[in-house]
Amino acid sequence: MKSQGWLLLLVCMLLATLILRRPLLVVLSATLAIATAASALWARYCLAGLQYRRRLGSATLGYGEETTLTLEFENAKPLPLPWLLVRDTFPPGLDLLTDDLRDNAPGEGAALVTLLSLGWYQRVSRVHRIRGSHRGRYSFGPAELASGDLFGNQRRVEPYPVADELLVFPRNVPVTALGLPAARPCGEWFAQQPVVVDPARYASVRPYVPGDNQRHVHWRATARTGELQVKQFDPSASLSITIAVDVQTLDRTYEYVPDTLEFVIMAAGSIALRALDERHMVGLCANALTSRADTWMHVRPGRHARQASELLSALAALEPFRGMPMEHMLATVQPRLPYGASVIAVTGLLRPPVVDALDTLQRAGHPVLLLTAGDAIPQVPDSIAHHHMDQQDVWQTVATLDLD
Repeated sequence: MKSQGWLLLLVCMLLATLILRRPLLVVLSATLAIATAASALWARYCLAGLQYRRRLGSATLGYGEETTLTLEFENAKPLPLPWLLVRDTFPPGLDLLTDDLRDNAPGEGAALVTLLSLGWYQRVSRVHRIRGSHRGRYSFGPAELASGDLFGNQRRVEPYPVADELLVFPRNVPVTALGLPAARPCGEWFAQQPVVVDPARYASVRPYVPGDNQRHVHWRATARTGELQVKQFDPSASLSITIAVDVQTLDRTYEYVPDTLEFVIMAAGSIALRALDERHMVGLCANALTSRADTWMHVRPGRHARQASELLSALAALEPFRGMPMEHMLATVQPRLPYGASVIAVTGLLRPPVVDALDTLQRAGHPVLLLTAGDAIPQVPDSIAHHHMDQQDVWQTVATLDLD
């Protein structure tokens, strides 16, 4: 309505100049007409050729670490921008160290507002520092770009739907803070289990003795020697461990205790890193709903250079809501376990079906260690190795640690 009223006033002035034939009015009318045309041109093309990008110094952060968030603005056209206003969505849970956040973000979160001007073909950057003080997966965006003419009469707004993701890894603490033995915690827990042999590591043939597995009989050697012979295998070069994480912390599926959930994830990540340091193969499964609507997630056991990052990334992205029940996940993952692989189950809510599923795994030849969290010590059968982590005591211990 304002632009229509202004055009009507401009037309009236032009008619008055023709009637009155006043030179000053002619100059004034021409000036206003040029200014109006320039304003319309500016408003129409102000966002054309404008490029906006975010650049994160790192796509992943350790707990409590800092990185940079660089906002880049480029005006790739001969028309300068007298003003450019960008409102970008900053995710909750991260700390912005270099500026203040505002309300009314285009998405879910707070608004990171940038106001600047750009000349023709000019590029400008704004660098912010952010800190990952909470585990999780964080999404930056969407954003909203706004600009207009020099006089502020007309304004153009365009959305910027591109999102950028940052993963903050869970806190890593020494296993002694969890109450586990300092000297080879994983190996010590499973030391009393039978030595695991690897059928793929065939070594030699020896005479049969009572108790040998009949499936390992070497029939060709038996026929050649006339005595029953069995294959002999080398033990597996490393222990294969799968850490099973239960994200359910309350009886109701879609309710949870944040403190207990973070404790369980912290414990799982810390044990995984320690096991990798001991040159074990480490995998992971968790019964959390994923962004792809899956009811659980699985990382195959390995010890390659990127295994630690893959495990921590999976833990960082865990949602708080349970998908598949823990006992069903253990049954599902059992056929995928390597021969003789061990399972470390970590839970903040031990239910009888979970104990039964762990017992089934153990009877199938997979050594089991159960780690529970909480204030109350659950009742666990003596047949299952069990360690209870007192959540309150561990948090107090962790608070005194210098983890920088």
